[in-house]
Amino acid sequence: MRANNNMTFEYMKKPGLYYGWIIVGVAFVTLGIAFGVWYSFSVFFLAVIKEFGWSVAAASSVFSIFIISQSFLGPLTGHLQDRFGPRLIIPIGALLLTVCLVVVSRASSLWEFYIFYGVLAGAAVSLLGFSSHSAFIPKWFERKRGLAIGIAMSGIGMGMLFVIPLVERGITIFGWRTTYLFLAAAVLGLIVPLNLIFGRKSPAEMNLSPDGFITREVEEHMMPRFSVKVVDPVWAEKDWTLKRAFGTKRFWFLVGSFFFGSWVYQSTLLHSISAMVDSGLSRESGAYYFGILGLAGSAGKILFGYLSDVMGREKVNSLAGIVTGLGICCLLLMHEFKGPMPLLFAIFFGLGYGAAAPLFPSASADIFLGRSFGLIFAVICIGGGLGGSLGPYAAGLLRDMTGSYTLPFGICFAGLMFSCLFIWLAGPSKVRRLVRFR
Repeated sequence: MRANNNMTFEYMKKPGLYYGWIIVGVAFVTLGIAFGVWYSFSVFFLAVIKEFGWSVAAASSVFSIFIISQSFLGPLTGHLQDRFGPRLIIPIGALLLTVCLVVVSRASSLWEFYIFYGVLAGAAVSLLGFSSHSAFIPKWFERKRGLAIGIAMSGIGMGMLFVIPLVERGITIFGWRTTYLFLAAAVLGLIVPLNLIFGRKSPAEMNLSPDGFITREVEEHMMPRFSVKVVDPVWAEKDWTLKRAFGTKRFWFLVGSFFFGSWVYQSTLLHSISAMVDSGLSRESGAYYFGILGLAGSAGKILFGYLSDVMGREKVNSLAGIVTGLGICCLLLMHEFKGPMPLLFAIFFGLGYGAAAPLFPSASADIFLGRSFGLIFAVICIGGGLGGSLGPYAAGLLRDMTGSYTLPFGICFAGLMFSCLFIWLAGPSKVRRLVRFR
């Protein structure tokens, strides 16, 4: 926006550490623990099957109910985050999750897992997980939105790296019931105090602007290298409500992309250790490679989050889809070529899967950012929840029917293609994108 021939408006950075990065740091820890609980089910999964003698499909159905619960509570979570913020909502979710883990540690039947892990723990994770953080972190950043979300979401990978092997070790030494109590203590002792002390829902609450900048007039030669360009001002200036978003094709393209992407990611993550055991690896080795996958996922979240700011959400999402597909190929080939395949699977799939966490909320924020974004994004995430719940169950059922994971993992390639296609059709870069000023 030009003021005269020599002057323009620039966002000047305020001195000191921008509080948004503290928000990102707290989110990193919170998500690491929350998703450590989430993905640790892939290890508990084997121990529970061994103790109770359930089928793979029956045990997978617990995880499917968990994902359905956390996704369908998403709209309420988004609304509550828009209204009250993380300082209240995330500690409530952490307290509920703590109680659920304690009760699950004493469970003795499938229906108890359905209720206390599937329904209630899923609801708790919704309050402190992906859609919850995606409701407020995008409000703290504009130019570095993808990078900031990527760093925050990389906590998920750190949780997988450290929590999953620790859970496997805990199950081996103490049993799965006592290990659930250790997880409950971590949730209560870390997530609750961090968010009570540092949680804030938006920069306006602290008299700040996104990215920690203030607006002032400056000489044109002092312009920053990059700026967010509104490509479609008519779209961007609308006061987006859930009802308005609901009536657009872009909304449903995002829902479709999340559905197919989550089908692929959750199916592979839940069944990857089981598939590696089928290929001849030990459960301990599978947990080790799952930890490497988590580390690669953290790198993917930061890398692809940053690249999506610079190159555009659509291109980077497609690139990540290709990398994810390479990882699934390595998992399928593990029967024939054990050698490097588990490591290559962990690296490629981890990198590609990691892109989803920053790209999905960033692409949605580019299109529908506004006062109701938390609610809108949470409803979009229901698509991801449906895909993420149906995929693992279908994979377990097909594994029981065919005796291998070839067919369920083969279906994932089609899911990746559809997910990438729908992001292109949604076109977030046709609404907002980062451009060079000169």
